[in-house]
Amino acid sequence: MITNICSVLIKELLAVLFPHLAGVCVDEVFRSGATVQVRARTGTVKAACPACGTPSQRVHSHYVRRLSDTAVGGQEVLVHLRVHRFFCRTSTCTKATFAEQVPGLTVRYGRRSIRAARALQAIALALGGRAGARLADRLAASVSRMTLIRLIRALPDPALQAGPRVLGVDDFALRRGTPTARS
Repeated sequence: MITNICSVLIKELLAVLFPHLAGVCVDEVFRSGATVQVRARTGTVKAACPACGTPSQRVHSHYVRRLSDTAVGGQEVLVHLRVHRFFCRTSTCTKATFAEQVPGLTVRYGRRSIRAARALQAIALALGGRAGARLADRLAASVSRMTLIRLIRALPDPALQAGPRVLGVDDFALRRGTPTARS
């Protein structure tokens, strides 16, 4: 009975500290030095191909992804996530195999969780390179200044706003750059 209560408390604690891991099965959480490591696996049996959208249940293999996550208790968090590779069932598809993605946690080729990437983007936009790297290091998410600059460059351009509603006399010239002839 006590072990059931402890397991329920641990699950609730994990749900509070790691809500973005709700879509995966957490097998183990342990500390290694100054890093909290989480071993997790996906429980999916099928996934949709990113190229053609066809769902597939045919598993090719599996592998472990290492994702850096947001800090907990001032300690760096590393997620070891075991994901499946699937065969694409469509013969004309450009992808023969593809890896499953966990919504809210992973993106293709990403080495950080979505939450960690958003936090680093906010730091990068607010402080830039060196200052942002120093703050990220204090927040237990060590990155280089160039990584923060790459995160800024990877952001989409802001949407264009409509042109000016009012045009003043000083903003208009028929022949810009040429001196006016005075008689």
